[in-house]
Amino acid sequence: MALLLGALALSGCESSGRAMDAALLLGDVRAGAEDSRLKRRTETPQRQTIRYRYDNEERVADHYRSGDSARGRLILVHGFTEQGRRDPRLVEFAHSMARSGFEVIAPEVPGLTDLSISQDESRVIADAVRHATDDGAPVALAAISFAVGPTMLAAMEADTAEAVDIILAVGPYYDLIDVIRYASTGDDPGRADDAEAMQPRPEGRWIILLAQRHRLDDAGDRELLGKIGERRLENPQAAIEDLAEKLGAEGRALLDLVRNEDPDAVEGLVAALPAAIRDDLAALNLAERDLSPLSARLILIHGPEDRVIPISHSERLKQALPDGQAQLYRAGGLDHVDVSTGFFDGIQLWRATRHLFRLADQRGDSE
Repeated sequence: MALLLGALALSGCESSGRAMDAALLLGDVRAGAEDSRLKRRTETPQRQTIRYRYDNEERVADHYRSGDSARGRLILVHGFTEQGRRDPRLVEFAHSMARSGFEVIAPEVPGLTDLSISQDESRVIADAVRHATDDGAPVALAAISFAVGPTMLAAMEADTAEAVDIILAVGPYYDLIDVIRYASTGDDPGRADDAEAMQPRPEGRWIILLAQRHRLDDAGDRELLGKIGERRLENPQAAIEDLAEKLGAEGRALLDLVRNEDPDAVEGLVAALPAAIRDDLAALNLAERDLSPLSARLILIHGPEDRVIPISHSERLKQALPDGQAQLYRAGGLDHVDVSTGFFDGIQLWRATRHLFRLADQRGDSE
């Protein structure tokens, strides 16, 4: 109730209905499967599995709808999770968005279910955009963390750019090499001089290892690196030399990169990686891409104390786009993508949600 009252008090001349909707959505997200005001006001969303095919590739997604989808279509991209589009957190969020007036499409993105993320994932997401806009209607995209890069690339293809008018990005990256640099060495080149330096979460480097090992040709190296990564995720101090000594040259190059603690050595270690990994890093690195084909408005939500992907990435992404194309909301206490319950944090998230609703409601109108 405190968030709702505070939101309405801060809304000023903003539509009180939209302000209320934003507060109700956040309340429903925090409630999860439990009761909420939004649940009591709306129909239970219906979920249907849909299949579609592009370039001889079959895609699968879940479609959520509750009553009148007045706010249009939203493609919801899941993050790193073995459960993919059926991750309970994503399912609950899809229900919340459907209750708030969106027709939600949640595609299965295979590379995000097994940590084998590559440029292939952008094609899966782009196919979801093609399916959702086959009648000419615009679509919004929502993604978190490392899924934001492929999502933005999907929104810049020649036949999708004009169809995607909104992108909601939580904890996005901008420069992948700097993400690796921060995860392994703690150095954040984009950090302001007066900003507090934060130690990266210890699991970050091992997630990078697991995400990139799939591009190695040697099956033995892939298996060994998988065991190394899982061992260190379970115990950051676990011994791994018994496995590391069995690696071939390519596996050793990747392990050397994530174990490195010298910021100045990162570029050289990246250059020593197998070509397949270097190619994917370059393709997914937003800092190396021409972002001018992107026509969507961006809503960036980032925690100032994010120790996986520092907020400097959202700041740099915003700066790389034309003035006014992106709006950044600094949600203090947002631990990468985990939402806190503090009042100030809630107000920032409410403002971001209200902005999303405003853009969705004003489609086709001049602002």
